[in-house]
Amino acid sequence: MTKKKQVSIFYGGFTFIVGGVNIHLQSLRDGLEQQGYQVNVYTLDSLPLFIKYLPHFAEKLINFFKFPLGFAYKGIVTKMLFKFFFGKQADYFVFEDIYLSWNTNVPSITMLHAVWSDNLQSFKVTEKQVRALKQKEIQLIECIHHPIATVSQPYLDFLQMDHFAGQVSAPIYHLPLGINQADFIDIHKIPSTNKNIIYIGALESRKNVIFLLEVFKKLFELDNSYALTIIGDGPDRNIVEQFIATHNLPVRLLGRISHLAVVDQLFKHDLYLHSSTKESFSYALLEAKLAGLTTFAYEGLQVPAEFIDIKISNYNEDQWFDAIINNNSIPGKIDSNKYTIEAMSSNTITLAG
Repeated sequence: MTKKKQVSIFYGGFTFIVGGVNIHLQSLRDGLEQQGYQVNVYTLDSLPLFIKYLPHFAEKLINFFKFPLGFAYKGIVTKMLFKFFFGKQADYFVFEDIYLSWNTNVPSITMLHAVWSDNLQSFKVTEKQVRALKQKEIQLIECIHHPIATVSQPYLDFLQMDHFAGQVSAPIYHLPLGINQADFIDIHKIPSTNKNIIYIGALESRKNVIFLLEVFKKLFELDNSYALTIIGDGPDRNIVEQFIATHNLPVRLLGRISHLAVVDQLFKHDLYLHSSTKESFSYALLEAKLAGLTTFAYEGLQVPAEFIDIKISNYNEDQWFDAIINNNSIPGKIDSNKYTIEAMSSNTITLAG
């Protein structure tokens, strides 16, 4: 019997922390296993108990003295631990971010989902501090000798031309993410009033959920048949709950639910509002499109253009309000074949090889 080729995937977080990188990790593993690979996934959970929190300790210690460099050094410490404990030979290595990637003779690929210097919206940070982190990230990218791929063409353009301003000479490729689309087949959309709104994502400052609630408050004051469902959890949950209670809004806050339950909820809604101020791909927008919803989002997000039906130029509540109440567009179609786990896993191995 032919021995299966082995793929080692390295992820510098815990598996219980839900997010885009975690979804990619699981989807890539499923896609590779369907293609006959043996996949080994290494996360912080895989490390011995007495050191699995060491990267977080390093992050907090360094950030105390040299904020925000601790975010980069957390990945570097994780890389050292992964290399020591799990750096055995495989047929392919997949690194889930630039901070924990190392060079090896094994065919490899590093995924650049985002960089920390572009995701500091939750912190008070100076331009000098951001510049220091950018320079560290540029050094890390330049030292990687195998292919690096980011998740959308708009984000690739943004990194090269704007964020790093041409300082990165290493080639970066575009490799779209994908999901298992079987969950979206043979589900019929429930007819409704075109006033059922849904949001999926973390409850944190970068996702701008309070702004979403302010917009919904205006909609509900105009017409009390509008309803909102929020799926997700995070550090801003208490603030979100307080806003809902203070203004007595009909908002269902479902927290974290299973993926099948998320898909079921999508098909019960009409409008998807994505209030986030920063995205490089957005699984939530992709799933909303697969479910046939009309999507609203800020036009400056670096996501595939076809993910957003109604592009809004700023974060003015009145502009979002007007876009929603005046919406009479038919949800646009996307080329779903570009975003399957089969395409993603096949392209990952091809680029690594």
